[in-house]
Amino acid sequence: MKDFFKTFFGKGLLYAAVLISSIVLALSVLGAVYMIYSNYYIQSEEYIREEQIETMVRGSSANAFYSTFETMTGKFAVNETSDYGNFVFRIKDADGNVMVNSSTAAQQYPYKIYLTVLPPHQGDSGDEYTISSISMNKSYAESILADNYYAKLYIVEGAINPNLEYVDGYRLFLGFHHFLYSIKISIYIIGVLAFIAMIVAFIALMSVAGKRPKKEEIVPWYFHKVPFDIITGVLIFLVAFSCMVIDDTRNPLAAGLSLIWAFFVPLYFMSFAVRVKTHTLIKNTVTFMILNLLWKGVKLVGKFLWTVITNMKLLWKVILVFAGLMFFWLISIAIHDQSWDAFLVLATPFTVFPLLILITLQINKIKKGAQELAEGHFDHVVETKWMLPELKKHAVNLNSMAAAQKIALEEKLKSERMKTELITNVSHDIKTPLTSIINYADLISKEESTSEKTKEYSEVLIRQSVRLKRLLEDLVEASKASTGNLEVDLQPCDAQVFVTQSAGEYEEKFKQYNLSLITNVPEQSIRILADGRRMQRIFDNLLNNACKYSLPGTRVYVDLTETDKDAVFTFKNTSKEQLNMSEEELMERFTRGDSSRNTEGSGLGLSIAGTLAELQNGKLRLTTDGDLFKATLSMPKIKDGEGK
Repeated sequence: MKDFFKTFFGKGLLYAAVLISSIVLALSVLGAVYMIYSNYYIQSEEYIREEQIETMVRGSSANAFYSTFETMTGKFAVNETSDYGNFVFRIKDADGNVMVNSSTAAQQYPYKIYLTVLPPHQGDSGDEYTISSISMNKSYAESILADNYYAKLYIVEGAINPNLEYVDGYRLFLGFHHFLYSIKISIYIIGVLAFIAMIVAFIALMSVAGKRPKKEEIVPWYFHKVPFDIITGVLIFLVAFSCMVIDDTRNPLAAGLSLIWAFFVPLYFMSFAVRVKTHTLIKNTVTFMILNLLWKGVKLVGKFLWTVITNMKLLWKVILVFAGLMFFWLISIAIHDQSWDAFLVLATPFTVFPLLILITLQINKIKKGAQELAEGHFDHVVETKWMLPELKKHAVNLNSMAAAQKIALEEKLKSERMKTELITNVSHDIKTPLTSIINYADLISKEESTSEKTKEYSEVLIRQSVRLKRLLEDLVEASKASTGNLEVDLQPCDAQVFVTQSAGEYEEKFKQYNLSLITNVPEQSIRILADGRRMQRIFDNLLNNACKYSLPGTRVYVDLTETDKDAVFTFKNTSKEQLNMSEEELMERFTRGDSSRNTEGSGLGLSIAGTLAELQNGKLRLTTDGDLFKATLSMPKIKDGEGK
């Protein structure tokens, strides 16, 4: 049964069901409206019939007078070809003389109308007789006669043949009137049933539209391939033309046109359903084709203009925009009056200045983002919403750079943490056997032995083991310092103490290396905020570095000065090796002052010193000038009243 309605015959049955139920529904609605308007539910059948017949007879009476009265002669002539059907009438003058009688049989004429006629040159038609009034009220017609001496009065008396021998409007009306009155209640049930049948048939017809028996895919008919807007235009034209014929000419052609477009409507909706199912409702229209062609042209032109604009420099873009605005204003001023000119002059600041303010604010956003990026705040994101395209591009680049820097920094910190953990774990594992080696080497050196070589070997073993232990400690400390894992206890300190204490501790060592240590400190106290233990390590690294790399027989200078904010420690010595590397390279880890690496040391001393200074909010800078090596340590001073 399901495939039956997919056949041509099944669709035809559904189509007929839609048409028939629609016609029945339309007639039910029109009949119900007519009966409500004509008081079918208030008055009796006889009263309504009499009222409608009276209206029809009076209209026919007027038409009968027009068809028999000759306006050129003012006489009456019956047209033998005229068919009055069941309508009978007679025309009498004011004196009661019968001028025309359409029936020779004895007849009652219950309906009358009164017409007044003006002779030539008295009415509106010049040389012809003119009908000046038609009335159902005799007194009104007589008042016109009293006002115009030349007017004539005629009376048309009408009636209906009681036998209704002819099939005309009167006979059809009486039958239709009786039929309507007999179904004045059941017409609503008929209308509801017709509506339900129409909906069911319509849904079924739409569901099988475009389908074929034993096929699941949609197979459009030739009609469904016609552009949908053309079909819609044809349907609108048919409906509009039939309405125009009904309103203007009351031509029977309107009924035929109405049947045509009524028959066409279900087919129109079937085509709509098929196009929806095949997703071609919009695409298969002339309008879409034209708009799509125009859109492709606009996209092509827009792509060309965008390519030109994107390859222009920002300055030229700004110049182009303002040149366009100025051109528009000049053209507007040239073609409008002075009041419009004044408006343009006043409107200029309200268009240009907001644009300049907008551009300035967006540039400030980008500037702030660049500053945040320069300061290492990689979490800062420049808001790009509502930005102009050219500025938005730079903001997006900044955000991308910040994201990349953040990822790189996270990777670096992760790598440093892993390196620190590795160094800490390895050094811890090495320290235990290394301590045993040092202890046993010390015991061997203290044992009495007849061999001098044994004692010498044990001393070398002790010295190198201690050096290895110091190297491990430097590695661990450098690793912790670089990742910020060293604890720093900042306390108020006297800067002079570090210089004098270090000078005393290293006096003997400097003599061993044939060096002279010269210190220079101010008399007034300089207070700094520092960690004494970490500061001592910085001094140890710098002074040990001076001992190992200074030219024997030269002087080493340690000076203490102050600026507005800092206490400045300066270490100067003359290198015994040529300083063929930059200051940055000297601060790198595992960098040695001698490329031959003949001296003892790990190459971590300066790097550790620099990191320890930064952890205390200080700064260590290295400079070289020929063989002169200079290290400058700056530490923030404590302001008066602080640190007490």
